[in-house]
Order: sequence, then structure tokens, then C-alpha cells
Amino acid sequence: MESLSTKPQRVPMFSAFLRSRRIRGLIFLLVSLFGLYYLFLNTTKHLGTTSTRVELNGEGEPLDLTQDTPQRGDSDAGQETPMVVLEKRIQHLIDTNRIMVFSKSYCPYSAAAKKLLYSYTQDIKVLEVDLEDNDADIKRVLTKIARGHSTFPSIFLKGESIGGRDNLQALEEKGQLRPRLEALGVSLV
Repeated sequence: MESLSTKPQRVPMFSAFLRSRRIRGLIFLLVSLFGLYYLFLNTTKHLGTTSTRVELNGEGEPLDLTQDTPQRGDSDAGQETPMVVLEKRIQHLIDTNRIMVFSKSYCPYSAAAKKLLYSYTQDIKVLEVDLEDNDADIKRVLTKIARGHSTFPSIFLKGESIGGRDNLQALEEKGQLRPRLEALGVSLV
């Protein structure tokens, strides 16, 4: 018959390491954080691919708000402040595009507004403000142009600010979005 021993048995070091509740909790926390990080990266990449960047020359170059644009007869154009120049460039984008959306690539409201607009037409110009170097300045200018609307997205139809995603959704629910887009002359899907 075997004798009963009161001497503790040796447990391999790795096995003892994994038996610790603190270590298991730390491993669980790290795996969870990596999972959330991976999910965040995939979500932001997916949101970013649903919109097109505004192009200046049709050759795939992204919008560069720092480039000089020809001034229409302004003799004192060299004396303008950078904010005035930025405001003119943003106003030019609004005036020359029938549907202009100022968006943030990670914003779920911006993604919903773009999805709704794209369900009607592909004739939309989008500027992802968070991908620009001077995003805070762009937001200040947009707030001024949109008369106080300071959140994203900021949507303009034929130069007129309609606000954001909630206002766009309200137009859709009232059945007014399609007629407004038809009145703009954009090609509908």
C-alpha cells in the first residue's frame, strides 16, 4: 500500500503561473484590448472606404486646401489671412458642387448620411475633414458658413446648408429628399 505523503507535490512553473487569478485576469484584459483595437481599426477602415475624396484636377489628387487658387481680379489677394483664403476655398467647394458633404471618416452620423445620399445618387462630393491637416480651422469656417451648425456631417445642397444627418433623415421621412435631389439635376440611381 502506498504511503500518504504530506509533502507538497511540485507543480511545473508555467502551470503554476497560469493558475494565478491575477495572471489570468491580465491575459483576459490584454486579449480583450487587442480585440477591441482590431475591431476599431477595421471599422474605421470600412467607414473611410465608403466615401470619395474631393479631387481638384481629376487625376486622383486629394483636396489640398493649402494650394493657391486663382483669385478673380483681387489686387490685394496677397494680403488675405490664411483663414480668409480657407473660407474662400471652402465656399468655392460648396458653390461648385450640387451636393457637398463635409464629413469625418470615423463618424457614424457622417457614414449614415453618406449612405442615404449614395442610395439616391453617386453625384456627391465628400471632404473628410479629419484627414486634413487644418481640420479645426475647417470646422470653424464651416460653422460660420452654415450659420451655427457645428457638427458633422455638414451637408450642402446647391450651396444651401441643410444641417446634418438628422435634418437629412427628416427630409427623407417627409418624402422631400428625392424631389430636392431631382430639382438639383443630379443623376439619380
